[in-house]
Amino acid sequence: MLISAIGQFSQAQTDNTIRNIDSIVTTYMSDNKMVGVSIGIVKEGKIYLAKGYGVTEVNKLKPVDSLTNFLACSITKTLTATAIMKIVEDGKIDISKKLTYYIPDFTMKDERYKDITIEHLLTHTSGLYWDMELDHSPNDSSALRKLVYSLNDKILDFAPGTKFDATKTYSNAAFDILGYLVQNISGQQYEDYIKDNILQKANMGHSSIDYEKIPIDYRSAPHILKHNKAKVGGMITENKEHAPSANLNSCSLDLCNWMMHIMNIYNNKNAVEGVLQKSTLLNMWTARQVAPQNKNISMGLGWFMTDSKDLGRYYWHVGGNPGYSATLMLFPDKNFGITLMTNGMYAEQIVWNKMSYDIIELFNEGTEK
Repeated sequence: MLISAIGQFSQAQTDNTIRNIDSIVTTYMSDNKMVGVSIGIVKEGKIYLAKGYGVTEVNKLKPVDSLTNFLACSITKTLTATAIMKIVEDGKIDISKKLTYYIPDFTMKDERYKDITIEHLLTHTSGLYWDMELDHSPNDSSALRKLVYSLNDKILDFAPGTKFDATKTYSNAAFDILGYLVQNISGQQYEDYIKDNILQKANMGHSSIDYEKIPIDYRSAPHILKHNKAKVGGMITENKEHAPSANLNSCSLDLCNWMMHIMNIYNNKNAVEGVLQKSTLLNMWTARQVAPQNKNISMGLGWFMTDSKDLGRYYWHVGGNPGYSATLMLFPDKNFGITLMTNGMYAEQIVWNKMSYDIIELFNEGTEK
C-alpha cells in the first residue's frame, strides 16, 4: 500500500521527490543488506508518503507496505510519557513528587531510591540501570508489578538527579516503572490504557503494545546479520514487563497519524480531541537536561530535542532492539515529520543518522528538490 496525499503539493514536484526518496532508500538497503523498510512522512497536516520497501522476511515474497508492523522499540517511550502526562492533566500525578508517594511500598537496597521523582524517571536521571530483568518472567499481566518489586535488592548507579548523559544514564527500567505507575493509578492494564487513551484517539488502529494482537498478515520478521548475510533472528517483541519502554508494534501509516496528531495539538491550542493539551505538549518539549556529548541535544519529558543550524529545533526518539530499529522526528515549526523502521537492528545507524537525514534534506528550506 502506497499512500501519497498530494493536496497543495505540485504533482510533478511530488513525483520527483518520491523518486528521490525511492533512490535513497533502495541504495541504502542494497549497501547495508536491509530486508525491509517502511517510511512515513507528514507535511503541512497531511500524509505526504507512507510506503514500504523490500520484504517482511528474507527469502520471502511478501512485500512491506504502509500497514506492515515493525517493533518500534524505544519510540514506545513517547507514548508512555504521554500517558503519564495525561494522568497529570487529570490531577492524579505531580511529576515533582517522589516515586514513593505513589508507590509507598517500593524499596531498593540503596536508600537513595527515596529521592527518585517522576520527573527523574521521565528524563533518564533517576540513577536506575539501563535495564532490569526478571530471572523468570511470567510474561503476563503480573509482569510489570513483579519487575518493580524485584528492585528491592538493587543499588542505583548514581544519586537521582545528579547526572545526565544521552546514553550512559538512559534507563529502560525507568520507563517500565512509569508504565506500572500508569497501570497502578488508572486501574487499567498498561496496554489497555495506551489503546484507549492514545492509539484510538490518534487513529492508530493497526498498532498494539501486544504483539499477539497484530494480525499475522501485518507482521514482519526480525533479522540479524550473520556471516555478512541477513538471517531471521533477534527479538520479535520484549516480555510484557518491558512493554512501556519498548513494545509498541506499529506501521508507517499509524506513525504518520501519531505525528499528525501531535502536530495538530501543537498548531491548534483549542483542539479538544487531542490526547493532550497544547500546554502539556510544550511542557514535554521543554529542555530539562543537556547532553554532555553535544550541547545542541537536550532532554524533555520522554522526548529528545535537537537545535540545528540547518533544520531548526526538532523533537525525536530512536529505538533499537535485536531484530528491529526505528526513528521518529518532528519539525513542528516546519509542519513536517518523518519516521523510518526496518526489521534489522544492525542497520540502526543507517536509519537513525543517514537515510533519515538524506530524506529530510530533500525537504529542507521548506521546498522539495
